[in-house]
Amino acid sequence: MTVHVVTDSSSCLTQEMADKAGVTIVDLHTSGKGAERTTAGLGALELTACYARLLERGGDDGVVAVHISKELSATWSNATTAAGIFDGLVRVLDTNSVAMTNGFAALKAAEVARAGGSLDEVAKAAQAVIAESNLLLYLHRLDTMRKGGRLSPGQTLLSTALAIKPILRLTEGKIALAAKTRTQHKAMEKMVEMVTAVVTDEVQRAAETGTDPRTVKVAVQQVSAVEVAEKLVTSMRENIARTAAAAEDAAKESEALAPKIPEVDFELMEASEVLAIHSGPGAIAVSTVLW
Repeated sequence: MTVHVVTDSSSCLTQEMADKAGVTIVDLHTSGKGAERTTAGLGALELTACYARLLERGGDDGVVAVHISKELSATWSNATTAAGIFDGLVRVLDTNSVAMTNGFAALKAAEVARAGGSLDEVAKAAQAVIAESNLLLYLHRLDTMRKGGRLSPGQTLLSTALAIKPILRLTEGKIALAAKTRTQHKAMEKMVEMVTAVVTDEVQRAAETGTDPRTVKVAVQQVSAVEVAEKLVTSMRENIARTAAAAEDAAKESEALAPKIPEVDFELMEASEVLAIHSGPGAIAVSTVLW
């Protein structure tokens, strides 16, 4: 018997990744065609049925649910309603996130579950991943997200008038501006810089605490932008390698101990359908977590 982990399709986990880890994916709803495509959250009744099936399969050891931010969908609210039926056996995490941030959290939860972790341990493992995560989003066009109600007309108009290519991030589950750039090229350079900073921060933490650095997992998710995403991953790898080499050279010159450099794992993947509908062609999402 084991604790089961469930997420929704906004997590961007591929079916292969989910099957290998033992994670259940429940698809968010999509409808319409072309520019009229839209999405809808999962209802309380269908989530109740999903959790009940997992509890039956797991011998009532429990379910940890890793769903899209409550600021972006009614799914979380409906999930908490559904969980209330099961007398504490279903833990719905308040992720404040989406995309592979939640995907990684679900994978970590499943890893702990497979090792025999309790319901509390599995939930805490997922929450720990989310707590130290970052999600960046580059939009090639803002109108798709504005039409979906994720950006205000004022935000869209300001960016369009100033010819800004913004990088967005989730702050407390809401979409906020992380950086302003003028071109796609500059936006990708800024993303490289921001991801490299995650790695260097982990190097510093490890040095200050005298511990080994944790693995940094980076997922680059693209919407009809394979070539741009591939170049972005290559640039990230090269910049991190240069930064690590510079740190090691500086340590040698000062006769200090060389810093411990974390392993950095990259995943290049297609964004899920629901993410693609709201972000539009050309969008790039970058999720980073500490493992």
